[in-house]
Amino acid sequence: MTIREALRAGSRILADAQIRTVEQDTRLLLQSATGLSLAQILAHPETVLPIDQEERFTQLVHRRADFYPLQYLVGEQEFYGRSFVVTPDVLIPRPETELLVERAVEQLKSFEQDEIRVVDIGTGSGCVSVTLALENQRVRMTATDISEAALDVARANASRHGCLDRIEFLVGDTLEPVRTRLGQFSLIVSNPPYVSVDSEQVDVSVALYEPRQAVFAGPSGLEIYFKIFDQARALLRPGGFLILELGYGVLSGVRAAGEQHGWILDSVAEDLAGIDRCAVFSR
Repeated sequence: MTIREALRAGSRILADAQIRTVEQDTRLLLQSATGLSLAQILAHPETVLPIDQEERFTQLVHRRADFYPLQYLVGEQEFYGRSFVVTPDVLIPRPETELLVERAVEQLKSFEQDEIRVVDIGTGSGCVSVTLALENQRVRMTATDISEAALDVARANASRHGCLDRIEFLVGDTLEPVRTRLGQFSLIVSNPPYVSVDSEQVDVSVALYEPRQAVFAGPSGLEIYFKIFDQARALLRPGGFLILELGYGVLSGVRAAGEQHGWILDSVAEDLAGIDRCAVFSR
């Protein structure tokens, strides 16, 4: 099978499965199977693939046709202009979460201390922790996650980007691992699980293959926010901020939860779809 034939065959399989991004996915899967760059694939369509690469490509295509996430198949995802390792142990980084990072980067500029302590709740792949550490050299991150396997991925990404020495990784639920560090953090950030367990608005690939504890909250989808608002009160230093990613339609509920725990909603940022996606709170 040549490269041209592989691309055609893969595209047909993905199209029949009603995958939306057929050409892009087929090319990326072929790159993953062969180790060739996109430029090499496009420049030499007549190249005959070795049998092992052909078989690997076919396996990847059929897995993708079952809606298995492309990012898990190729093993990485871009976030904030950098490539991050992803495995089925972590939530795949989304462009929407870059909005949370943008707001955090702006808030970090308001702090004058030489060392800024920040905690990232539910770090997953570590994309937020690593990015904040790289965007501001004064930052010292603490990244928590309930999954040790997820923390292994986050450590790998911190090592890949050269900031492992500025991030500590702690296993535990939300802020439990740092509950004794009263008033130590200038910034607390989180992209928490916020989808109701009864929601029917989740893509099939997310529902089937991404870690459930990183996607689904309780019956209302607000449970995790109540926990964070309660735990974060004693940990934030005066003048600090809490920045949270929001699910669709939850802003009013999150604002009310914050007010119950003495938090003030400072600002809200919309994503490109006009959805309230990120909220900044203070005490």
